[in-house]
Amino acid sequence: MSRNVSILKWLGQEGEPLSPEDIQFTTKPAKSCRGCLFEHQRSAVCDRACQAAQRAELAHCERGFVYVAKPVDTRQFSIIEGAH
Repeated sequence: MSRNVSILKWLGQEGEPLSPEDIQFTTKPAKSCRGCLFEHQRSAVCDRACQAAQRAELAHCERGFVYVAKPVDTRQFSIIEGAH
């Protein structure tokens, strides 16, 4: 088991996988995956990110783009925080 953990750490796959369906992201021109929000995620997460991008009518990452976090206006009220 420790061998698998060290391999995952070497690959940069630590912690829980990201959920592309729950993250607001957009695209940025790029020549490689470097800087992508999902760069260190497993390929299944990357595939789900591509599907989420397609549903949001964003460019596919294999066409010279990476996915980056969408800027959020800090003045905007969070529905989740206000639900308490």
